[in-house]
Amino acid sequence: MTDGLGAAARRGVVWSTLAYASTKVLSLVTTAVLARLLVPGDFGVLAAVLVFVAFVELGGDLGMRATVIYEQERGISDRVHVAFTLNLALIGVLTVAALALAPLIAGFFGLEHEVWLFRLGVLALPLRALGNVSDALLLRELAFRRRMIPEIGSSIVKATVSIALALTGAGAEALVIGLLAGTATWSTLQLALTGYRPRLRFDRAVARSMAGYGVGASLLEVAAVIANSVDQIVVGRVLGERALGLYSVAYKIPELGISAVGWNVSQVAFPALSRKRTDDAGDLGRATLKLLRLQALFAVPVATGTAVLAGPLIVNVFGEKWASGAGVLAAAATMAAGQGIAFPIGDLFKAVGRQRRLVMLNVVLLPVLIAGVILAADAGITAIAWTRAAVSVTFAMTVVAMAGRLLAIPPRETLRAAWPAIAAAIGVLAGAGFVRLIWHGDGLGVLLVGAAAAAVGGLLALRLLAGHALGEVIETLRGGRRATYAGQTGVE
Repeated sequence: MTDGLGAAARRGVVWSTLAYASTKVLSLVTTAVLARLLVPGDFGVLAAVLVFVAFVELGGDLGMRATVIYEQERGISDRVHVAFTLNLALIGVLTVAALALAPLIAGFFGLEHEVWLFRLGVLALPLRALGNVSDALLLRELAFRRRMIPEIGSSIVKATVSIALALTGAGAEALVIGLLAGTATWSTLQLALTGYRPRLRFDRAVARSMAGYGVGASLLEVAAVIANSVDQIVVGRVLGERALGLYSVAYKIPELGISAVGWNVSQVAFPALSRKRTDDAGDLGRATLKLLRLQALFAVPVATGTAVLAGPLIVNVFGEKWASGAGVLAAAATMAAGQGIAFPIGDLFKAVGRQRRLVMLNVVLLPVLIAGVILAADAGITAIAWTRAAVSVTFAMTVVAMAGRLLAIPPRETLRAAWPAIAAAIGVLAGAGFVRLIWHGDGLGVLLVGAAAAAVGGLLALRLLAGHALGEVIETLRGGRRATYAGQTGVE
């Protein structure tokens, strides 16, 4: 990347991660509070509603959000207005259909008495559609500092409303109403920050040209939603709302500790690599290897420590009544490591217009995931979670191999990029595993000592087995700080 684009990308990673980490910390704290006010069944109802909403929204914008980022236009053109119009029109149709289907879906989950909550949750679709294009504009311009405001504002409103209602005695409705309040806040702030004034405009030629890229992006979103929802559908249908509540809450810790970084690097990687494609495409191979090395070095050791300390983590964060979700948490951490690597590397394919290769990979793996989850259902939520984790890791490894072939990167270079992460994970496993072997129980003490041992073990193994990686991490962090300072002072 050029110096200016590289600085903008590093700055974007810093601000995006700060925003995502802030919202996830707030979400985790909120969930910890609500976990003591509500019961697992209430969270199970919310999870079922969210799965329903996610499926209704499948391809709801025809990939227009991704297309606005990919095309790298400047300013607000008619193409942006057409993207907004298509998104809003399709979401309007899907919302009406979802309101009619709500009783059928509630019955599928055995929640006939909660139909009104399914209908209420559907309102999140039009509320979010109002801000989707504004969010794409911020991403396109790498304006991640401004993008923090809607993310954090939404989380604060959602937390405040949900906890306030729960304290009055409300159950699952506290969670759904909080979701709607947060979504409305997000869209309002998006529109205010970008200054975008939506116009309903349709041009058949423009819509057709945008759909050429957008359909592929939309198919990729469809595959992602199915992959992220099929396990919850099976849990809710076969094992009930309490099991679904335990299952969904167990994923909260990996979302904060692992997915936060991977997801936000992905948010930056797509627009940054798209900009790079239009300016200078000669450095994509080196950038991809560096992205793999740094992402794996974070995700794999942290996932290892989280999996080993899953019992103490879930008990100390959410309380004893959630202890049976420890096995799910360990699997969720493993899955999050796979996603943390696959998401940013997968953005390479989106940035160069080859996202349909990822769609084909999903076409192959999704039937495997669906069949595996169904077969694992009788063994309980932990078996289902590990099935999903296995498919996620397989997906990540395949995406990395595909990226290597696309950019003509030798396999040995890919393995060399991944080695520091493997070395650090070995040290984390040794440190945390030793504490768990000699200190039984799930108290706060074993969690703190285990975390410290994991950190020391990981750093020692990294220093002994891949010492060069430490220097690169330090230099990258320094570069991020310099880029952030430059963005704040106006100096490039």
